[in-house]
Amino acid sequence: MNPHVQDKLFEEVKEVADKNGDIDYDTLMKLPYLDSVLSETLRKYPPLVRLERQAAEEYKLGDSGIELFKDQVVEIPVFAIHYCEEFYPNPDEFNPDRFMPENRSQIKPYTYLPFGVGPRNCIGLRFALLEAKLSLTKLIQKYKFVRSENTDIPLKWKPGFLLQVEKVIVGINKR
Repeated sequence: MNPHVQDKLFEEVKEVADKNGDIDYDTLMKLPYLDSVLSETLRKYPPLVRLERQAAEEYKLGDSGIELFKDQVVEIPVFAIHYCEEFYPNPDEFNPDRFMPENRSQIKPYTYLPFGVGPRNCIGLRFALLEAKLSLTKLIQKYKFVRSENTDIPLKWKPGFLLQVEKVIVGINKR
Protein backbone atom coordinates (compact mmCIF):
# COMPACT_ATOMS: atom_id res chain seq x y z
CA MET A 1 0.00 0.00 0.00
CA ASN A 2 1.23 3.44 -0.91
CA PRO A 3 2.82 5.19 2.14
CA HIS A 4 0.65 8.30 1.59
CA VAL A 5 -2.51 6.16 1.57
CA GLN A 6 -1.38 4.36 4.74
CA ASP A 7 -0.67 7.64 6.54
CA LYS A 8 -4.01 9.15 5.55
CA LEU A 9 -5.83 5.99 6.60
CA PHE A 10 -3.90 5.87 9.89
CA GLU A 11 -4.93 9.48 10.66
CA GLU A 12 -8.60 8.78 9.91
CA VAL A 13 -8.59 5.73 12.18
CA LYS A 14 -6.62 7.48 14.95
CA GLU A 15 -9.20 10.30 15.09
CA VAL A 16 -12.09 7.95 15.93
CA ALA A 17 -10.45 5.12 17.89
CA ASP A 18 -10.73 5.09 21.68
CA LYS A 19 -7.69 4.91 23.98
CA ASN A 20 -7.52 1.12 23.44
CA GLY A 21 -7.60 1.51 19.64
CA ASP A 22 -11.17 0.19 19.40
CA ILE A 23 -13.81 1.59 17.06
CA ASP A 24 -17.52 0.92 17.43
CA TYR A 25 -19.49 -0.65 14.57
CA ASP A 26 -21.38 2.47 13.48
CA THR A 27 -18.20 4.57 13.32
CA LEU A 28 -16.28 1.83 11.51
CA MET A 29 -18.92 1.62 8.80
CA LYS A 30 -18.87 5.41 8.25
CA LEU A 31 -15.14 6.04 7.77
CA PRO A 32 -15.01 7.49 4.24
CA TYR A 33 -11.33 6.99 3.47
CA LEU A 34 -11.28 3.44 4.86
CA ASP A 35 -14.29 2.63 2.67
CA SER A 36 -12.64 4.25 -0.36
CA VAL A 37 -9.36 2.37 0.11
CA LEU A 38 -11.18 -0.94 0.46
CA SER A 39 -13.43 -0.21 -2.54
CA GLU A 40 -10.48 0.70 -4.75
CA THR A 41 -8.64 -2.43 -3.61
CA LEU A 42 -11.67 -4.55 -4.54
CA ARG A 43 -11.89 -2.78 -7.91
CA LYS A 44 -8.28 -3.58 -8.70
CA TYR A 45 -8.35 -7.05 -7.16
CA PRO A 46 -11.91 -8.42 -7.27
CA PRO A 47 -12.29 -11.85 -5.64
CA LEU A 48 -13.74 -13.35 -8.84
CA VAL A 49 -12.53 -12.47 -12.32
CA ARG A 50 -15.96 -13.18 -13.78
CA LEU A 51 -19.52 -13.87 -12.72
CA GLU A 52 -21.94 -16.27 -14.36
CA ARG A 53 -25.70 -15.97 -14.55
CA GLN A 54 -28.30 -18.18 -16.19
CA ALA A 55 -31.21 -16.58 -18.02
CA ALA A 56 -34.52 -17.53 -16.39
CA GLU A 57 -36.42 -16.67 -19.57
CA GLU A 58 -35.89 -15.34 -23.08
CA TYR A 59 -34.82 -11.71 -23.06
CA LYS A 60 -33.88 -9.06 -25.66
CA LEU A 61 -31.19 -6.56 -24.68
CA GLY A 62 -32.80 -3.31 -25.81
CA ASP A 63 -32.06 -2.40 -29.43
CA SER A 64 -28.69 -4.20 -29.42
CA GLY A 65 -29.93 -7.15 -31.46
CA ILE A 66 -28.72 -9.48 -28.72
CA GLU A 67 -31.14 -12.12 -27.51
CA LEU A 68 -30.72 -14.31 -24.47
CA PHE A 69 -32.42 -17.67 -24.49
CA LYS A 70 -33.96 -19.42 -21.51
CA ASP A 71 -31.24 -21.29 -19.54
CA GLN A 72 -28.42 -19.62 -21.51
CA VAL A 73 -25.35 -18.97 -19.34
CA VAL A 74 -23.99 -15.43 -19.52
CA GLU A 75 -20.50 -14.56 -18.31
CA ILE A 76 -19.84 -11.10 -16.86
CA PRO A 77 -16.14 -10.17 -17.08
CA VAL A 78 -15.70 -8.38 -13.74
CA PHE A 79 -11.93 -7.95 -14.06
CA ALA A 80 -12.23 -6.51 -17.58
CA ILE A 81 -14.99 -4.10 -16.52
CA HIS A 82 -12.96 -2.91 -13.52
CA TYR A 83 -10.00 -2.16 -15.81
CA CYS A 84 -11.98 -0.50 -18.60
CA GLU A 85 -10.72 3.08 -19.21
CA GLU A 86 -14.24 4.16 -20.17
CA PHE A 87 -15.41 3.47 -16.62
CA TYR A 88 -12.19 3.99 -14.63
CA PRO A 89 -9.67 6.47 -16.09
CA ASN A 90 -6.10 5.28 -15.50
CA PRO A 91 -7.37 1.89 -14.29
CA ASP A 92 -3.91 0.58 -13.34
CA GLU A 93 -3.46 3.44 -10.86
CA PHE A 94 -4.51 2.84 -7.25
CA ASN A 95 -6.76 5.84 -6.63
CA PRO A 96 -9.07 5.62 -3.58
CA ASP A 97 -10.43 9.09 -4.39
CA ARG A 98 -12.62 7.46 -7.07
CA PHE A 99 -14.73 6.08 -4.24
CA MET A 100 -14.85 9.08 -1.90
CA PRO A 101 -18.45 10.17 -1.19
CA GLU A 102 -18.17 13.26 -3.40
CA ASN A 103 -17.00 11.13 -6.37
CA ARG A 104 -19.13 7.98 -6.03
CA SER A 105 -21.87 9.43 -8.24
CA GLN A 106 -19.40 9.35 -11.17
CA ILE A 107 -19.22 5.53 -11.04
CA LYS A 108 -21.60 4.14 -13.62
CA PRO A 109 -24.08 1.56 -12.30
CA TYR A 110 -23.07 -2.08 -12.84
CA THR A 111 -19.39 -1.25 -13.43
CA TYR A 112 -18.28 -2.02 -9.87
CA LEU A 113 -18.89 -5.71 -9.23
CA PRO A 114 -16.52 -7.22 -6.64
CA PHE A 115 -19.47 -8.98 -4.97
CA GLY A 116 -21.90 -8.93 -7.87
CA VAL A 117 -24.91 -6.64 -7.77
CA GLY A 118 -28.68 -6.85 -7.47
CA PRO A 119 -30.73 -9.72 -6.04
CA ARG A 120 -27.98 -12.28 -6.73
CA ASN A 121 -25.10 -10.41 -5.12
CA CYS A 122 -22.87 -12.11 -2.55
CA ILE A 123 -24.78 -13.10 0.57
CA GLY A 124 -21.64 -12.49 2.67
CA LEU A 125 -21.00 -8.96 1.33
CA ARG A 126 -21.70 -7.05 4.54
CA PHE A 127 -19.86 -9.50 6.77
CA ALA A 128 -16.84 -9.59 4.42
CA LEU A 129 -16.62 -5.78 4.35
CA LEU A 130 -16.97 -5.59 8.13
CA GLU A 131 -14.18 -8.14 8.62
CA ALA A 132 -11.92 -6.38 6.11
CA LYS A 133 -12.49 -2.95 7.66
CA LEU A 134 -11.94 -4.21 11.20
CA SER A 135 -8.79 -6.11 10.22
CA LEU A 136 -7.37 -3.20 8.27
CA THR A 137 -7.98 -0.70 11.09
CA LYS A 138 -6.31 -2.99 13.64
CA LEU A 139 -3.30 -3.60 11.39
CA ILE A 140 -2.84 0.02 10.27
CA GLN A 141 -2.81 1.21 13.90
CA LYS A 142 0.21 -0.95 14.77
CA TYR A 143 2.13 -1.53 11.54
CA LYS A 144 3.30 0.13 8.35
CA PHE A 145 3.66 -2.03 5.23
CA VAL A 146 6.56 -1.44 2.84
CA ARG A 147 7.97 -2.94 -0.33
CA SER A 148 10.90 -5.28 0.12
CA GLU A 149 13.43 -6.41 -2.44
CA ASN A 150 11.34 -9.60 -2.76
CA THR A 151 8.04 -7.83 -3.50
CA ASP A 152 6.82 -8.67 -7.01
CA ILE A 153 6.03 -5.51 -8.98
CA PRO A 154 3.75 -6.08 -10.77
CA LEU A 155 2.07 -8.97 -8.99
CA LYS A 156 2.14 -12.33 -10.78
CA TRP A 157 -1.30 -13.90 -11.18
CA LYS A 158 -2.31 -17.56 -11.08
CA PRO A 159 -4.75 -18.51 -13.83
CA GLY A 160 -8.27 -19.40 -12.76
CA PHE A 161 -11.76 -18.27 -11.78
CA LEU A 162 -10.58 -16.74 -8.48
CA LEU A 163 -8.14 -13.85 -8.58
CA GLN A 164 -5.03 -15.17 -6.84
CA VAL A 165 -1.44 -14.02 -6.81
CA GLU A 166 1.49 -16.43 -6.85
CA LYS A 167 2.98 -14.80 -3.75
CA VAL A 168 2.82 -11.56 -1.81
CA ILE A 169 5.92 -10.57 0.08
CA VAL A 170 5.97 -7.23 1.90
CA GLY A 171 7.96 -5.71 4.72
CA ILE A 172 6.27 -4.83 7.99
CA ASN A 173 7.48 -2.05 10.29
CA LYS A 174 6.08 -1.42 13.75
CA ARG A 175 4.56 2.08 14.17
